[in-house]
Amino acid sequence: MPKTIKNKIKLFFKKIVLIRTGVKIANNVVFSGCEFKGCAVIEPYCRLSGDPKISIGNNFYINAFCHLLGNITIGDDVMIGPKTVIWGRDHGKEMGLPMKQQPHSKADIVISDDVWIGANVTILKGVKIGKGAVIGAGAVVTKDVPEYAIVVGNPARVVKYRNQ
Repeated sequence: MPKTIKNKIKLFFKKIVLIRTGVKIANNVVFSGCEFKGCAVIEPYCRLSGDPKISIGNNFYINAFCHLLGNITIGDDVMIGPKTVIWGRDHGKEMGLPMKQQPHSKADIVISDDVWIGANVTILKGVKIGKGAVIGAGAVVTKDVPEYAIVVGNPARVVKYRNQ
């Protein structure tokens, strides 16, 4: 049996086990190194690659065509819009070595509880997003986001807070 068929069978049974715990994973989703702590919905064409682990809280929703890579911790009640990229590593930029041969640098990403991340957002390594924050569509998040902040733009900046 070819390796791809074995992987499809393993994935099928993994999905069956997850469905029993309240995790719904659509077709054409690739995931590895993920830990689900409650119910979750993963829409089609998402790729979640824990490096080493993606820890996902309860009542999680991720829309289609998203890509998560790295050591990522996601809290409860988090929503992620379509085509979002959350990337926990980067290439080095030192002189004297071709870019393709540069070593990766990694940093953890933490997304706290009750966060809404809009469509086409990019979140880079080492970022912590505070509780209750809203990340506007198309934002590029390169620095920490305070609790209850609404951030937009490239690079993302605070425009107001949810309690105002």
